[in-house]
Amino acid sequence: MKFMKIALIGLIFLTVPVVSLSMAQEDLLLEAFTATGARPEAFDVTDWSVINRKFMDFSDMKHIAENVLRIFGASRKNFTSTQESDDMYRIINLKGMLDDDTHLQVIVQSVKLPEEYEKEPQTYLVVNVTGGDVEKIKVIKKKVMEAVNSSGGHSRISTCFTGSFYGKLSQIEQEEIIDKIREKLDIKEFEKMQDLEMQSFVGYSPLISDGIEIMGKNYNVNVAMRYSAVDGKTYIWMGVPVISIEY
Repeated sequence: MKFMKIALIGLIFLTVPVVSLSMAQEDLLLEAFTATGARPEAFDVTDWSVINRKFMDFSDMKHIAENVLRIFGASRKNFTSTQESDDMYRIINLKGMLDDDTHLQVIVQSVKLPEEYEKEPQTYLVVNVTGGDVEKIKVIKKKVMEAVNSSGGHSRISTCFTGSFYGKLSQIEQEEIIDKIREKLDIKEFEKMQDLEMQSFVGYSPLISDGIEIMGKNYNVNVAMRYSAVDGKTYIWMGVPVISIEY
């Protein structure tokens, strides 16, 4: 069932600290991404939070969603809204454009968890913003944090940048680009992964607050590179604490 999938994801999130970046750290991330020389393609900011321990009515859930739109200065007429429910869950899902290339999605979900979890009902808020202008990241991040915190949650943001290089870069060229990020973020502890199609790493930067724990080690930066024959480009993704989009 859909509500079970989202609820379980929420339980996982509750067990690990998630990066919540200051504005200065956002500047640092953008600087590190820009240093690669990649052509910016997109950004993704996602915040997930438990905002209360209630099984809420749709009317109250709508007030929360509308408050998020107000914070973003978004017009309700530009957004589509769907809702679904059964005895165990209620979901409101709003999607729309903030401007020509910036998309906002707001999900409010209230659930009664199965008895075996021994937890109270919970209401979650997901705020996701995607766009093409990476220079908007600081303003977007501030509004996302305000939307979540004002709704009763604790901001838990993941940030991802997508960029590209024309043509197929060699393995050595890709490694040199990745090294630039590690240098900018002072990443000395990292785990590298590589196959025929992609190379990536997860690492820890002391310049970034918090992170996630994987196999007893802390990480807060995730970078991947892959060539796409379809587009004729080599793509790079940089996520904090992890890459949160499909790549």
